[in-house]
Amino acid sequence: MDEARIAALEARLAIAEARLEIMALEAEYARSWDAGDAEGWAAVFTPDGVFEIAPVGGMAQIVATGSDELAAFCRNIDGIYRGLHFPHLPHLTIDGDRAVGRVHFEWIGINRATDAWSGRRDAAGYYDIAYQRIDGAWRMAHRLEKAVAGTIAEQFDVYLAARPTPRRT
Repeated sequence: MDEARIAALEARLAIAEARLEIMALEAEYARSWDAGDAEGWAAVFTPDGVFEIAPVGGMAQIVATGSDELAAFCRNIDGIYRGLHFPHLPHLTIDGDRAVGRVHFEWIGINRATDAWSGRRDAAGYYDIAYQRIDGAWRMAHRLEKAVAGTIAEQFDVYLAARPTPRRT
């Protein structure tokens, strides 16, 4: 095989490896968030990485920057909702040690505030992500979440709620 063909094959292999490594990073993003592993979730980002939620409906923009803020944000949400991500395969453009991608997602979260009150929040949308390879490992430099649909539902269990004691006359 001549040198040009070997170089072309090596370039294709590097792109394929990068694509698989970024897909594994996306899987770790979902696993660590859903498990409430705040430090693990923050570790999928670069040390100065940014997670941003675009303002939608009545919700304001949210931005967490850097490992400490990212971990605190994950812990805060995990204290409210526990849930599962259903990410789709990423669409990726890879250029050396940098890449960009879009990942469509669905998320279902459950909130059990009391024995007699619980809630469910569903969201669907997409993430636009800027990736960076640092010291041979892919990380997220910036992740923008854009919800396109969502629902919030509440359930009240009136039978478990405290009942007044009947008065005797």
